[in-house]
Amino acid sequence: MGVGWAVFRNYAGHAKEILGDVTDYPRFFLMPPSAMVEATEDGENVVTLLEPDEHIDHEVEMVFRLGEDLTPAQMCVGVDTTNRTRQTMAKKEGWPWLEGKGFRGSGVLGTWTDWDGRPMEIGLSLNGETRQLASTETMVHSVESLLEHLNNWYDLEQGDLVWTGTPKGVGPMSPGDSVSAWMDNSEGDRISVLNAVCE
Repeated sequence: MGVGWAVFRNYAGHAKEILGDVTDYPRFFLMPPSAMVEATEDGENVVTLLEPDEHIDHEVEMVFRLGEDLTPAQMCVGVDTTNRTRQTMAKKEGWPWLEGKGFRGSGVLGTWTDWDGRPMEIGLSLNGETRQLASTETMVHSVESLLEHLNNWYDLEQGDLVWTGTPKGVGPMSPGDSVSAWMDNSEGDRISVLNAVCE
């Protein structure tokens, strides 16, 4: 698996809820391969909290994987987990965010499907209660914009994953919580699923 290129504040609602601004161009942080965990064929996975006594949020996202020509080849729903305790400390001290955003198991992937460039609906429920739901059409920076910026600044490789940002509704998780995430296409068909337990 390649690295993860994760854009932040790509939905206006989420930027507002974390008291941040949307950016004039897409800005990214890196997720190492060890951060990302593949699901089974049925979408089963585990959310590793790593430090369960700290504040760790769920963030549902559309994720796509680059093919041989470095364009989107596959896509899935994913849950980017953020250790808000570590991230807040890093922001305050001017430190890197890696402990808050790239820790082991922080990028939880659902089932893969072929790339479809039309708008998708992504959602997440915690213990059966829907917490996040949005169309990818409301992203601040489009997929094309994300790829243009990445190609201008970095050397992408086949197999790299691009995390496209999370809508509003992020919230904390605890051990034993059940997390379900999904992605529906423009016809309303469910094309990617993720079902996980927090550990």
